[in-house]
Amino acid sequence: MPRRDPLTPEQKWLAVTRFATALPVLYDVTFRERIGDEYDRLDQQIWVRLATVARDFATSSGLPAGNAGELMETLGALLLALFGPEFRMEDVPLDEGRAVLMIKRCPFAFREAEVRGGPENLLPRCLAFSIATVEALNPAFTLRFVRSMCMGDRTCELKVMRREDAERDDAR
Repeated sequence: MPRRDPLTPEQKWLAVTRFATALPVLYDVTFRERIGDEYDRLDQQIWVRLATVARDFATSSGLPAGNAGELMETLGALLLALFGPEFRMEDVPLDEGRAVLMIKRCPFAFREAEVRGGPENLLPRCLAFSIATVEALNPAFTLRFVRSMCMGDRTCELKVMRREDAERDDAR
């Protein structure tokens, strides 16, 4: 007799994504002290490699990445699909070369708060994954963080922009 599944697809999605968003903080708590100064570098490498997985998923799913607005929409779709329904986001397309993704609720920040009380080491992995994902999807573009909940802001503001514009802004 087949086993009856008591969970709805939504309950499963929430459970899987809560598990997935808890793993980074649990690894951090467990290994940071033992590994020492190398921990952040190794952790960032993992998140940069995960960006390749995200790109492959986006490509196989037919998600667009031709301009800033498409990249912003695809990044939002990836964050939601990979890390769950606790994300709350708003898209702000500006033009073909610039767009903004506003994150109003972040499950990684929730998990950090549950385990540690605050987003102590969250920003480096978020930067590594988000920037690497945008650049993997379309190397002509990059991403800059304007605001970050990890740094005390009320929201995260991620600006997708042409790489040449970002480099020009950085030079100023």
